[in-house]
Amino acid sequence: MRWQQAWEIGMEVVEAMSLACDRIMIAGSVRRAKAKPKDVEIVYIPRMQSERLDLFSYGDVPATETLIRDLVNRSFWNFDKQVKRNGPLYKRMVQHPLANGDSVVIELFRADHDNWGYILALRTGPGDFNKIWAAHSWDGGCLPADIALKDGYLWRGGKPLATPSENEFFAAIGLPCWQPEERSAIHLAKFLVDRRNANVQRAAVEVAQ
Repeated sequence: MRWQQAWEIGMEVVEAMSLACDRIMIAGSVRRAKAKPKDVEIVYIPRMQSERLDLFSYGDVPATETLIRDLVNRSFWNFDKQVKRNGPLYKRMVQHPLANGDSVVIELFRADHDNWGYILALRTGPGDFNKIWAAHSWDGGCLPADIALKDGYLWRGGKPLATPSENEFFAAIGLPCWQPEERSAIHLAKFLVDRRNANVQRAAVEVAQ
């Protein structure tokens, strides 16, 4: 589908879910302004609401769970029956808004306030760009040796690092926060080469002094 079409579908989803979310944004190839996206990816932080859990207790549950079921019942979208994903952190939906009757896949990725930057960056991609920053140098990437990726968080020293924004996420792994449309494996590889060359030149000057 065309980018404009995908953007409009994404904004419809954002509008439909916004009241049940503390934060929600279009991610993926649509956010990167790719000319022909294949799907629509959404990252969101659900608003928590108190609901009865059983006869004697209440608890906080994501408002998005009830809303998503309601939107299915109203035929706004359906769960994907081909690739079934309906977990607490990832849901795969389908809509049928295209003129030729084709369906559009909408992927919903849940984040929280402390890992929003990480999840948004990861789900914005692209995949070859992610592959470099998510791997350590011994695996062909650029992830700092003292940082690990686990359970949707950056970890250092056995503790998760809060990354409430993309700026904070990329700063933690030593990279600039480029605009989504600038993110590519080629751009990242050039940056790493330039940084390595600058470090070599700096070291040579220090030795000469």
